[in-house]
Amino acid sequence: MSTYALIGITGNVGGRAALKLLESGARVRAVVRSEEKGTPWKAKGAEVAVAEIDDAMALQKAFTGVDGAFVMTPTWFASEDMFAENRKAISTLGKALRAAAVPKVVFLSSIGAHRPHGTGAILKLHEMEQALGDLSSLTSLRAGWFMENYLGMIAYAKESGVLPSLLDHLDRPISMIATSDIGDQVARLLQENWSGQRIVELEAPERYSPNDVASTLTKVLKRPVKAEVLPHEQWESTYRSWGLTIGSAKAMAEMVDGFNKEWIVFEEPSQSVRGVTGLEKFFAKAVGSCPRP
Repeated sequence: MSTYALIGITGNVGGRAALKLLESGARVRAVVRSEEKGTPWKAKGAEVAVAEIDDAMALQKAFTGVDGAFVMTPTWFASEDMFAENRKAISTLGKALRAAAVPKVVFLSSIGAHRPHGTGAILKLHEMEQALGDLSSLTSLRAGWFMENYLGMIAYAKESGVLPSLLDHLDRPISMIATSDIGDQVARLLQENWSGQRIVELEAPERYSPNDVASTLTKVLKRPVKAEVLPHEQWESTYRSWGLTIGSAKAMAEMVDGFNKEWIVFEEPSQSVRGVTGLEKFFAKAVGSCPRP
């Protein structure tokens, strides 16, 4: 029976991947920051390995003896320099993965990660692809714009009938994906037979524009919702209002600018893998799970 170690198991992607692996009969090793965070996964039948992202020895121990590993790094939104924090983390991760001789590694990357500049926060994933590029078996899973980015706007859209959009071409479709589909793909990749360096670009069955999101919310919320562009000069202050530092807000604003300029795109769009979750299915589930006021 194969064993897979997963970082990020307490989040949407890692958690979904872990459940899929457990359902298939595989063993899962939950790599978490504390025993407390691992308790729910222990109850589901997973092993628990405690390791901080900056502890190479603990990570090496967590990765030793597994058949594959899924890794990702935090967002670092609370840091003034998310890139410096990320470089330290990927250096530590790389040391641990090499020392443990993990035979197969999947990591969460992003659409646009092939670009060396002009991508804002996505530059972290470009640097991660470069830093781990010498691993013998590595899949960089480049995901599209998370549908979950809209979850925090549902209540406002329901109340006001307005969907604020940082994407300033309201009719232009972009590549999106639900995190459940990313998790399913992670589990699939870990259990497939492959070797060498791979890029997998992942998006939903269709591409969607901000107007598509608004029209879908109109159906699901049963009230008119209209997408409206949030002016560029309000981007950084908006991110700051969500708790990001100045440095992180600037990185996110540059990322959105990259999407608007069509600089952040898939490298091989014709070869992208399609998930199964469409926008209406995603929002119907999201709205159905929201507590009633």
